[in-house]
Amino acid sequence: MLIEIPELRRCCCCLPLRRGILIFGYISLFLTILFGTLQIILCVFYHNMKSSFATTAALYRGVIMEVQLCIVFLLYTLDIVFHIVLIVGAHMKRRSLLRVYYYYELTTMVATFVVVLITYIDLDRYPRWNFILTEFSLAFTGFVLQVYLVLLVRSELNKDRYQEGTSSYINHVAEVFIDPPLRRQWRTDL
Repeated sequence: MLIEIPELRRCCCCLPLRRGILIFGYISLFLTILFGTLQIILCVFYHNMKSSFATTAALYRGVIMEVQLCIVFLLYTLDIVFHIVLIVGAHMKRRSLLRVYYYYELTTMVATFVVVLITYIDLDRYPRWNFILTEFSLAFTGFVLQVYLVLLVRSELNKDRYQEGTSSYINHVAEVFIDPPLRRQWRTDL
């Protein structure tokens, strides 16, 4: 079964595609720095940890998970680096940088989805349903925003300005008629 992936021409129905990607990139960079800093400050402040290998609850891309503090730091650092790659690639119209971000976003999206599946398989460990619904809605919102950003970057990569060395033109005329040139008949008047 073949499914067509939508081709977006505008971001949020009002902005040009590249500017929308830049706005999403800057907002994502700001939120990643904010949440990463808050996560590390809260872990250090509340747990007073001496080791970076102690486990803590972390919120990453809408998913709450229990991981080591060094993993949280690594995830947020990678996210910051790749958001900078997205911003630079969109500003400079570099296909290779946008493609690197595209593949990074796809892999983190799949990994986040797998973590959500593993987390919610055992629902008996959660005593209250309101906590489950809140956490799941947060994870779902993060996942939808990731999918939208991936579609934006993919649509930008499919534009003609990023096609390296290929020029093609489409003739939209259904039928083309070519009339042969008129032949002049030379009359010789003698």
